Amino acid sequence: MQTPVLKIIQLSKTFSLGKNDFLALKDISIAFPKTGFVLISGKSGSGKSTLLNLIAGIHKPSEGHVFYRDKAIDAMSERHLCAYRNRELGFVFQQYNLFDKQSVLFNVILPLLIDGKGIAKAYETGEQLLKLYGMEEMAKRDVAKLSGGEKQRVAIIRAIINNPAIVLADEPTGALDRQNAERTMLFLKEISSERLVIVVSHDLELVRSYSTRHIEIKDGKVAHDSGPIC
Repeated sequence: MQTPVLKIIQLSKTFSLGKNDFLALKDISIAFPKTGFVLISGKSGSGKSTLLNLIAGIHKPSEGHVFYRDKAIDAMSERHLCAYRNRELGFVFQQYNLFDKQSVLFNVILPLLIDGKGIAKAYETGEQLLKLYGMEEMAKRDVAKLSGGEKQRVAIIRAIINNPAIVLADEPTGALDRQNAERTMLFLKEISSERLVIVVSHDLELVRSYSTRHIEIKDGKVAHDSGPIC
């Protein structure tokens, strides 16, 4: 059994909406292993994206805690929180969030540059990673010239350039056709052998084919968990 890399303990999140409060998450406790492909599903407004934001430290819990390697994320200083996001987390978005007028290689190495790595070393690392995943021929191409599926694979490479422990993907196939969606899921499945990958998706049929665990959020609570794998 794996030691959890991420633990959520009695987590609740309330948002203030004018004179009213909205309870987005209610007393959630989940332990995540060091590796694996976890699907989080739920209807719009169920709280699944809020959960990702709490894991990323974008929101702070109203109650409870999120622990990364036994350190409470909500108790981190801003400096440590920035380091956590840039070095321990990788993000994959539905709309890619790439710079279209820049090359694939530049987009891939951007997290390294933000983290203060030298330009030469960053380019070397980016070239090696693209080659590892059979994408070296794309290195000099402008992102604007890529297909949606190619852009998403570039976004995934960028997400793992810092060798993060956790990759968070929010609806990563929402803008893709079926073939490219399946390729993206296969790619995420491949990288989950070395790290924890958490995917939020409405496409249960697709993601269930690749995920190792399924957690359903309903009305802010865990309605189904196929079973802790840690």
